[in-house]
Amino acid sequence: MHEKITLGLEASPANDPSSQNASRIKTWLTIAAVVVLLPLAVTLGRWLRDSKESSTSATSDVAAEVATASGELPPAALTSNAEMIDDVSHDPEALSRGELVYTVYCARCHGPEGRGDGEGVEQLPARPRDFASSEWKFPKTFESIRRVVHDGIPGTPMPAAGAAFPASDIDAVSRHVLQLASRPPSKSTDANPKSERLSEAVRGAGFLPSLIRQAPAATFADTRSGNSLSLDSLRGQPVLLHFWGTTCIHCLAEFPRLIELQQSCQAAGLTILSVCADEDEESAVEAVGRRSAGEHPLYVDETGLATHRFQVQALPSYVLLDAHGRIIATRTGAIDCSPEQMLKLLNEVK
Repeated sequence: MHEKITLGLEASPANDPSSQNASRIKTWLTIAAVVVLLPLAVTLGRWLRDSKESSTSATSDVAAEVATASGELPPAALTSNAEMIDDVSHDPEALSRGELVYTVYCARCHGPEGRGDGEGVEQLPARPRDFASSEWKFPKTFESIRRVVHDGIPGTPMPAAGAAFPASDIDAVSRHVLQLASRPPSKSTDANPKSERLSEAVRGAGFLPSLIRQAPAATFADTRSGNSLSLDSLRGQPVLLHFWGTTCIHCLAEFPRLIELQQSCQAAGLTILSVCADEDEESAVEAVGRRSAGEHPLYVDETGLATHRFQVQALPSYVLLDAHGRIIATRTGAIDCSPEQMLKLLNEVK
């Protein structure tokens, strides 16, 4: 009888060592799951709550932006330049970095001067605002601009830069936008809208008509003398900006045609400004370019800002400016117009 009882106890699951170990493991796994998953659940809940609040706020911002653009907000809801503009930082290094970041990543839509006239405007559902406009739905302060740059505007092409750029770059570009917003509102550059005749002349010369706008400021260095030449100094005459590269075979091959074009159009006041975009050392540009360009003046874009400001994407590229310093037409690829076609175009842009 005693032997049977002993055997019965040994067979009991509660006293089986393997069963006890499994129970302990199950208990510890349950505790570990609670310890790990509970904080995650709390964090996820907070994130969902914050996302909902952010989405609601962003939706309100977009709605207000649309209302402002459509004139639904009363004038009292709009801020003015005089009342809301902060002091702009005068740190040259910060402003230079901010301009560079803006030019590379923002100017294609917002335009080089923040007028909302970038080359990518045609692909956008709505034209970006002119930063100098007084019709802003929030104060023109560094903090408010930085918030929009950092967070973006959900539901619009304006992306959030916070996850892609360091804080120093976001600060710098925000200061640059504030500087652009501090300028007087732009006067209409469409006083002489593109006529059918101008458009025909532009296309006839192998160019593409451009949204007529003031050209951004730019300074170049002469490869021989080292002297600086600013675009502003050429006001009063048409200018053909020619961006080329020392490693671009097509660029080097078309110098004879450009020289012929310059000579044929000299009486019309045309200046062809050949700017090397892939090399900033004057001696290196001279060594390569002079064999093809002869005595034709060559320049370098020492800072690289001009190449970005004019949104040069490929070489060779051309930008035609009228005598008022406005961009009239552009072209990417080797030029193929005759002197007669160029003269006809120049006659239309006087």
